[in-house]
Amino acid sequence: MALTKHVCAIAMMLLGTALSLYAEQEPQGGFGRRGPQFDPAAVERGQKEYVTACGFCHGSSATGGQSGPDLIRSVLVLDDENGKQLGEFLKVGRPDKGMPKFNLTDSQMSDIATFLHSRIAAASNRGAYRILDILTGDAKAGEAYFNGAGRCNACHSVTGDLKGIGSKYDPTTLQGRIIMPRGRGGFRGRVGPPQTEANPVMVTVTLTSGQAFTGELIRVTDFDVTLRDSSGQIQSWLRNGDTPKVEVNDPLKPHLDLLTKWTDKDMHDMTAYLASLK
Repeated sequence: MALTKHVCAIAMMLLGTALSLYAEQEPQGGFGRRGPQFDPAAVERGQKEYVTACGFCHGSSATGGQSGPDLIRSVLVLDDENGKQLGEFLKVGRPDKGMPKFNLTDSQMSDIATFLHSRIAAASNRGAYRILDILTGDAKAGEAYFNGAGRCNACHSVTGDLKGIGSKYDPTTLQGRIIMPRGRGGFRGRVGPPQTEANPVMVTVTLTSGQAFTGELIRVTDFDVTLRDSSGQIQSWLRNGDTPKVEVNDPLKPHLDLLTKWTDKDMHDMTAYLASLK
């Protein structure tokens, strides 16, 4: 019995030491049980820089867009250290793939990298993520923004298309649609069967002969353009400079333009206002 107690005491002592060492070794502000921690100001700055420079091709949420791949799964982004590798890559670009080079400062690149790494962390820790009360904004301020600086009332009406929207969708969904008007991943080019899209990006391609073709945009780069016409047929043309003429019409462009302008307060105020429209 004495030996058993002695062994148990030693085991408890070793366990306590192991737990103590684990606590000491868990990174502060790094990948621990809480996940990676990011400077909110840097993430916000990085998001604005990213949307302006990269959002059209890679999507507003970095999960793929017009012609660019999903950056959340990019090996380059995953291996990046504080924007160093990303910065070196963006300085030269990939002109052969339609990606220009970018002249960004070290601080801009660091902020973009912080935003992208925060998106990767959010995607990898979905199971541990809890949505808290997001109705922290001022509904009256949101109404003022809706009818004022945001110019939302130019296209929407609280007695028309938005009537009772606060009863139709929960606050989380409402805010998600504000931030990502095309849903998760933004616009993705499609070459498969036609799919229902409430607000498709349309394009008109005008040849030198004057003949014009209009349809849903599937892909556009500096070298080619592809659309799906009203019959569902896929049509493509090679581009040489401004020939053929390509005119893109995105009905959600005002929403995408706002991403670089409004603040977190604006978004929370708008969420509170829309949620109040019962």
